[in-house]
Amino acid sequence: MPSREEIAALRSGVQLPAHRIIPLRSKGMHAIRFEFVVRLLRTSLAVDTLTIYWDKGHEFLLKQTVEDEPRRLVLGRMHSVYGEFPDLWLLCYPDDGEIKQLVEQEIDRMIAQVEKQYESAQPGSQG
Repeated sequence: MPSREEIAALRSGVQLPAHRIIPLRSKGMHAIRFEFVVRLLRTSLAVDTLTIYWDKGHEFLLKQTVEDEPRRLVLGRMHSVYGEFPDLWLLCYPDDGEIKQLVEQEIDRMIAQVEKQYESAQPGSQG
């Protein structure tokens, strides 16, 4: 869990030591994916949660600096749904209230997109 000082430093663009960046990013990635899975399961849609992954996740998981590049969480199916999460969000989620709200809005957007895809896939739908 990042301390308040670490969150403030990250938000102001200060780099933390690599030994702090890597575990914070890992924690955030896992927490965001878990939140997405939980919310998907609450929809009662038949979704294969095994197809949820971070695009190029292994590549950036071990990056030792904060990067100004959004990361994609993908629900990989025939018509993929993905959300974009800035590195700062991964590092500070869920311990920063504002970032937590932004992450949850992106997850909500992804869920709405999945629901829309399922609706349009139903027989007789007009989508």
